[in-house]
Amino acid sequence: MDITTVVLTITTMAIIIVFGAAIASKVPITKEAKQLFMTLIINIAVPFIILNGVFNSDITEGVLRQVLIIFVVSILFNIFAVLVSLLVGRILGFEWSLAKKLALLAAIGNTGFIGIPLAAAIFGPIGGLLAAVFDAGLDVVLFSLGIYLLQSDQRFHFKQLKALFNLPLAAILLGLLFAISGLHAPVLLKDLSSMLSSLAAPLAMLYIGFLLPPFFKKRGKIFFQELWYPLTMRLVFIPTISVLIIVAIPMDNFLQQLFIILTAMPTFMLATVLFSRYTNDEEKAVVTTAVSTLLSLFTIPLIAIFASFFL
Repeated sequence: MDITTVVLTITTMAIIIVFGAAIASKVPITKEAKQLFMTLIINIAVPFIILNGVFNSDITEGVLRQVLIIFVVSILFNIFAVLVSLLVGRILGFEWSLAKKLALLAAIGNTGFIGIPLAAAIFGPIGGLLAAVFDAGLDVVLFSLGIYLLQSDQRFHFKQLKALFNLPLAAILLGLLFAISGLHAPVLLKDLSSMLSSLAAPLAMLYIGFLLPPFFKKRGKIFFQELWYPLTMRLVFIPTISVLIIVAIPMDNFLQQLFIILTAMPTFMLATVLFSRYTNDEEKAVVTTAVSTLLSLFTIPLIAIFASFFL
């Protein structure tokens, strides 16, 4: 793994986060402005990262096989991460209701909002496409097992799965159908997808920067007592164990590197939304997401360096 590329990419993203925080500290960022950024990222930038991976990459049978592998492994990995985090939490003595919440904060990473732009920046268009497929597998786990754990009645409802049907998933399906058809994208589509896909990382990092000043300006106690647990599991324990498992699996070296980067992501951005809807602990999600995102700027390069000793 090219550690220099990882470090430079993370450093660049960190600088953009600082720019966003500086702007937010001087200019009030309204709820509508944040919603606009979120819409641009999820509904335009991320889908075009996926389409850019299709239009500007050679989609062979090998790549389609990688798509299938990464989707299946993503589902298995995220289920495993949730169950292990839940088990460890119970062993440490957390009560059941708290253990469930901490397990999701510890197990589910931000592979969509940060992982896809980061993978595209490090590995190129094909990296963004495969990262989006990994995120699709994560969403399957999050909106089934994840919401099942968060709900007080612990009943699964199929209507929960409607959240899976979104523009990034539509872009994956459209892109794969296009690749299978054997058609070649016109130059206009290639240039358009390349241009719009480059918006994802800057917009996502600016958005994270916008969130930081209001968060740290809050009065009273910001951090909660068990914060160390999801941070340690999400940023250190799970990525480290993943490295040791992934290097032992006979798999393409490129896929191994991509998996390692994606398993090192901070807590998923939707945690705040889901915790607000299904629990009374929205604050835990906000704090964990913000702190893990900041710390991941240091831990992702460290995980990459650790992995380089095995790859």
